Amino acid sequence: MLICENMSAQKQQTDSTGIFDKLSNLGEVVIDNLTFPTERGVWAIYPAGGYSSRTGVELGIMPIYSWDANKVAAGSVNTLTSSVQLSTKGMVEISSRLEWFLSSRWQLKTRIDWLRLNDSYWGAWSRNNESRMDYRSERYGGELSLFRSIKNKFYVGISGSFKNYSIKDEENPPQMLYGAGGGNLTGFGPTLLFDSRDHVLAPRSGSYLNVSWLIFNDEFLSDYSYKNYLLDFRHFINIGQPVIAFQALWEHNDGDVPFFALPQLGGKERLRGIGHSNRVIDKEVWLIKSELRTHIWWRIGGVVFAEAGKASQHTDFSLNDVIYSGGLGLRFRLLPDEPLNIRLDAALSTEGQHGIFISLREAF
Repeated sequence: MLICENMSAQKQQTDSTGIFDKLSNLGEVVIDNLTFPTERGVWAIYPAGGYSSRTGVELGIMPIYSWDANKVAAGSVNTLTSSVQLSTKGMVEISSRLEWFLSSRWQLKTRIDWLRLNDSYWGAWSRNNESRMDYRSERYGGELSLFRSIKNKFYVGISGSFKNYSIKDEENPPQMLYGAGGGNLTGFGPTLLFDSRDHVLAPRSGSYLNVSWLIFNDEFLSDYSYKNYLLDFRHFINIGQPVIAFQALWEHNDGDVPFFALPQLGGKERLRGIGHSNRVIDKEVWLIKSELRTHIWWRIGGVVFAEAGKASQHTDFSLNDVIYSGGLGLRFRLLPDEPLNIRLDAALSTEGQHGIFISLREAF
């Protein structure tokens, strides 16, 4: 009986392993038909999808091109990712993002997009305003950063941002809001970068620090004048197969900031337990995040994360009114040789809100 039971268990294990092998092989066949290698790089065209409480369910198409960064440290990959998406809440988005390591000394990052959606605004978080204003907005513009290496993973550069906003609400025009008329936001400023990560897409070790100062004023043809300060620090620890990731971020705006440009505490790249990225905004936000990432099977990985942050009118690092968030996520690697992931994250926050996000790349 023991021999028979042992043989039965081995057969079940073999059958189970066979099913997983068949699924992974089928998945590779599907991905191979969507991937087109060339001498210089790899093209891939995937169905695009996403979800957030701000946009609803998103569907579209996502072309990707990646190529090796010649004469650059290992782990540096050039990527051009684009997408065209529609959503169930009336969103239309066309975007493109480029990260290009021009040489061992120079790197270029750009992003251009056009976005139209039905949006909401609850007011600055520090004012405890629970009233909600719904409106339709349209935005187009881009961002550009050019960096030059100076020594030992340190870079200096200049960043620029241009965005044009149109705000529409025919039933209840938001005339009382600063920025209700829309307009241009144009800013330039210096950026300092330190990057010792072992890979730019899915780091397993190293650190990343980005410090920037953008000045928006009429000399740059901006309709609004203010200053934006950003500090973004990340650290990654390899503990074998799993990786522990940390992030601390601080963003502050000084001056008269239109309501649509206020820093956001929530959303897919910040506190994921706040599903609508406009729900918690103010002139300053800070947050800290930790994440445990591990491989599960085939191209699939998993994460568990915990986060905390605060939005306020002025600089305030006290623990009063801090919002906590935590959740779980899945990762699916798209490219055959590079860890470019689609991620699914679900989280809850102490404000009683929740977020579910499907998007490209890691949260940090």
